[in-house]
Amino acid sequence: MFIAGAGPAGAALAIALRELLPHLRIALADAGRPPPFRIGESVPPPIQPLLDQLGLTALFYQDGHAPAFRTYSAWGQPELAGNEFFLYVHNTGWRLDRARFDRLLRSQAGHRGALPVTASVTALAFEENRWRINCGAAGTMEARFVVDATGRSAILSRLLRLKPVRHDRLLACGVFFEQEGQADLPGADAALVESCRDGWWYTVALPEGRRVAMLMTDADLVRPLGESRYDVWRDCAAKTRHAWPLFADARPLSPPLFWPATSRHFDNPPQTTMLAVGDALSSVDPISSQGIVRALRSAIFASYAIADWFLREDTGGVDRYHALARREFASYLDTRRDYYRQERRWPDAPFWQRRQA
Repeated sequence: MFIAGAGPAGAALAIALRELLPHLRIALADAGRPPPFRIGESVPPPIQPLLDQLGLTALFYQDGHAPAFRTYSAWGQPELAGNEFFLYVHNTGWRLDRARFDRLLRSQAGHRGALPVTASVTALAFEENRWRINCGAAGTMEARFVVDATGRSAILSRLLRLKPVRHDRLLACGVFFEQEGQADLPGADAALVESCRDGWWYTVALPEGRRVAMLMTDADLVRPLGESRYDVWRDCAAKTRHAWPLFADARPLSPPLFWPATSRHFDNPPQTTMLAVGDALSSVDPISSQGIVRALRSAIFASYAIADWFLREDTGGVDRYHALARREFASYLDTRRDYYRQERRWPDAPFWQRRQA
């Protein structure tokens, strides 16, 4: 069994599979070049049952992530509104130390028997009922089943020439800050979203005295806005009413960084013995705050499908997995459309016109 990608989805899949197939040999491949800054900083309360199922809850609590009990948004109106988590069955979300969270998942996958491999997949082919995976300098490996857990890059799917279906051009343009203490303002201890003419702003305080702030806009709008320059990015942020006061005095740790944030999915499933999990399967708008939750959930569901195949050579589990993914993504698109249509203050702005057509 070969899993390409050791992020939350890939590591969670390795953990889940060890419970179902304790004797299965699993290679968990990672390129070995973690970025200094990684988005995915907050998770909502529905992460709790997934951590429970993976047997990670106690270890997660020990890692010092900051609890969160609400989010704030100024969306559709200039005033700030709070969304309290006490309405959830599990009423605590978390502001993550993302690097520490990823390390926990990888280390637990290793402790439970997955073999860590430092490798970047450059080619793969299905020959004589097995996958041959070219891992560059790490050599060539063989596996009966392969999984694409390489995030939005979806490396295995692209090597198989599968085409993603994109639904927008959303891009995150963000800056990480060092911040001593927190201002006594709404949103200081929670994720905050504030819409603007060219998109929307997101900011959240992180453990270890850091904060991230991002402008979410379309890729073709970044150059006209000049957001690649910190002074322009800062001036744009300073126009916000609620977000800017939370990081106005913080020290930037980098120039503006960019991450793709498009909503996209693969409409053509691969062969039966290859599937994708997490963002490699489908990626969603960060406004949903569901990226990591979806990664863990898809990994758990994928483990059932893969176990069916190994134990009984039953392909029905893989078919059900893809059917569930299609239904979930269609439901997500409906919710995304309805949410963006709540913001009507800039009807002539290209960003909002595209989402309200």
